[in-house]
Amino acid sequence: MRFLLLITILLTALLMPASLPAAPAKTTTFTAYLPLISVPDTRVLLGYDLRAAQGARAAALLSVIPATWARAGDLAWSEIETQRGVYSWEAAALLEANIRRLRAAGVEPVVLVQIAPEWARQLPGRTCSPVAPEAYPDLARFAAALATRYQSGDLAVRYWQFWNEPDFTPSVADSKGIGCWNTGVAPWYGGDAYGAALRVFANAVRSVNPGAQIIGGNFAHFWPDDRQTLGFLRGMIEGSGLACDMIGFSGYARWGSAERMTLKAQNLRRTLAMYGLEHTPIAALEVADVCFEGRPCPPDYQQTQANYAARVYALAIAMNLRGILWYTLLEEGAGFLHSHLADVAGNDVTPRPAFYAYRNAALLLQGASYAGPPLTDVRFDQDGMVQTLRFTARDGATLYVYWRPGVQTEIEWGLAAPRGARATCITRLERPTPEAVDCSDRDRDGLIRFNVSDRPIFIRLGS
Repeated sequence: MRFLLLITILLTALLMPASLPAAPAKTTTFTAYLPLISVPDTRVLLGYDLRAAQGARAAALLSVIPATWARAGDLAWSEIETQRGVYSWEAAALLEANIRRLRAAGVEPVVLVQIAPEWARQLPGRTCSPVAPEAYPDLARFAAALATRYQSGDLAVRYWQFWNEPDFTPSVADSKGIGCWNTGVAPWYGGDAYGAALRVFANAVRSVNPGAQIIGGNFAHFWPDDRQTLGFLRGMIEGSGLACDMIGFSGYARWGSAERMTLKAQNLRRTLAMYGLEHTPIAALEVADVCFEGRPCPPDYQQTQANYAARVYALAIAMNLRGILWYTLLEEGAGFLHSHLADVAGNDVTPRPAFYAYRNAALLLQGASYAGPPLTDVRFDQDGMVQTLRFTARDGATLYVYWRPGVQTEIEWGLAAPRGARATCITRLERPTPEAVDCSDRDRDGLIRFNVSDRPIFIRLGS
C-alpha cells in the first residue's frame, strides 16, 4: 500500500495540470532574453503549431505542455515587401507577438517564410508560385534583413522554415497558401529550383546568424505514391547540394496499422542514404489525427485522436526524429479537418482529450531514450497486432509503451520480467491526471499482466 500510495503521489505531482481558466486571465508581461546555444541539442523536440491569430487565447496553455519548440506562425514575404526594397514590418505584428509569447514561456519559436511578392514570382498572377531566379538577389537581401531583425532579444529566432509543402503542384488553389514548386516533370519535379532558392535564403540568414537552423520543406509528402516527393528531394541534393540543416515533412494520421509519420520518415532516410546523407536530421513539422475530408467526424473521433496523441511522441523518439510539431494547438471552428488540440469559442478555451494525452506522454517520456530494436522496416499490415516500444527513462528505469492499432476492445497481455518485479501501469492519458496502478508481479511467475487496445498503456518497471 505504501508503494502504491507513493506512486500515486509522484504521478499526481508530475502530471497535475495547471489551472485552465475559461477565459484567459490578464497576465503581467515581462521580458525574457534567452541565449542561442551553440552546443548541439540532441533532444527529440516536441511542440505544436500556434496560429498567430490565436496566440493570445493560448496563453493559459503554454505552460501546461512541456514544449521545446513551436511554430510561431507564417511570415509572408509578399506582405513585408509589397514594394521592392521597402519593408513594412507592421505586417508581422501578430507573428512577433507570438514569438515574444513563446520566448517568455521558454519555447523556441519556428518561423515559416513563404509567398513571394508579386514582382518576385515566377508564375505571374499566382500566389502559388516559386521565386523567379532573377529575384534571387532580392531574396538574399530580404533573408539577411529577416535574420538581422530576429537575431536576438525577445524576438530571437533560431529555426527558419523555407516555404510550406514546396512539393505541392501549382494546381492547388492559391488560397491554400502552400508551396507550389513542384513542376510535375520528372526526374526532379522542381526540387532543383527549390534547392537553389533555399541555398540563397540559407546563406543569407547564416551570414548574419551563423547559429541559425534552416529547415527544408515541410514536404506534403504524397502518400502512398511518393515518387514525386522523393524526386523533389533528390533534385534539391543534385541541383545545389542540400543547403538546409534538417528536412521537414507532414505526417498526418495512420496508413494501415502504422503512422504515416514513420513510413514517410523511413522513405526520406532511404533517399538521403543514396547520397551518404542518412544522418541528416528530419522532423515531422505537422502531425495530427484528422477526420476524413468531406465527412462528419465519427462519434469516437476525439478518443482515437487522443490515442494517436499518446503514442506519436514515443514513435518520434524511436524513429530518432529531430522533433515533431502538432498542427495545431487550438483553433476556432473546424480548423484543419478538426485536428487541433483545444477548441476555441469566443474567449473560452476547452482542451480536448488529445491535449492531455499529448502533454502526459511528453511528461512520461521527458529525457527518455529509445532502447528497443531500430525501426528501419516499419510495417503497415499489422492491424490488431500488439505494438511495443522500449525506452530507458531519464532516471534509468525501463519504460514500455504498448498498443493494438485500430482495435478498441481490450485483450489481456503480459510482459516478461524478473520474478516479483515491481511495475506501474499508466493508462487513460487522455485524462488531466492519468490512471496509474500497481501492476507488479504479485504471483511471482515472471509476468506483468495488463490489458491493451488502441489506447496506449505505459508500463514502468521498478520502484
